[in-house]
Amino acid sequence: MKIVYASGASGMHMPYEFSQIKTPEDFERFKEIWQPDAHGTMHYVGKDNCSIVWEPVDINYVAGNKIRSVYPEYKQLNVLRSGDSVAINKMNTFIDSVRAWANSTNPDPWDGTLDAITA
Repeated sequence: MKIVYASGASGMHMPYEFSQIKTPEDFERFKEIWQPDAHGTMHYVGKDNCSIVWEPVDINYVAGNKIRSVYPEYKQLNVLRSGDSVAINKMNTFIDSVRAWANSTNPDPWDGTLDAITA
């Protein structure tokens, strides 16, 4: 993910997997601006005007986690080995739906569309 400021400046890429910003609430806290008074006590003074730009590497990481949360690799292999066409089709449909989300125009992990994909 990349933080982009209203001035047009942007920070360097911060991989989602290593970022401490995992939710919209985390991002709202990140935008808070605090300044010390003469005694060193911190006071909230407002929010920075910035947004997140999701990079493909972050989208793929989030999509991979979504797939593995329902079908970890061992389970994918077990479903394929079972030969059960209904289970295979169900798994493939789920994985294809997540991949389609990841490949869509401007996917946003926080807008609820990824969470709406269920197995």
